[in-house]
Amino acid sequence: MTNTKIVETFLSGFNSPEKLSESIALLADDYRFKDPTKENNSKAEFLVTAQELGKVLTGVEIIKVAENGESVAVLYNFKSDVKGLENNFGSEWFRIENGLIKESQLVYDATEWRKVFAKKKKNYCHQRI
Repeated sequence: MTNTKIVETFLSGFNSPEKLSESIALLADDYRFKDPTKENNSKAEFLVTAQELGKVLTGVEIIKVAENGESVAVLYNFKSDVKGLENNFGSEWFRIENGLIKESQLVYDATEWRKVFAKKKKNYCHQRI
């Protein structure tokens, strides 16, 4: 499988929940993920993030992919069911090693997403009290 195909297969898991385990299998155990709101330092940590994202994401539409050796850059629209955040353009940069995704960094405007995450955290804290 080419590095581009690895990344495309990984991202396609966010289009249907039954494919998510196939996506997670493409991550190295020490996979590192970073975006404007969080940082994960293992596949296990990212799995928690992916499960949370699965509650609001409705799909990923790949717009453009570029590959250079072990690096793959993807421009995509990640869609959600959050009012006002239905379409979100991001660029994610992946590093592939031995057929597995070792790291990725997602860049997008997280201004409104931070508000959503803060509200969810506040609601979670109130439920625990």
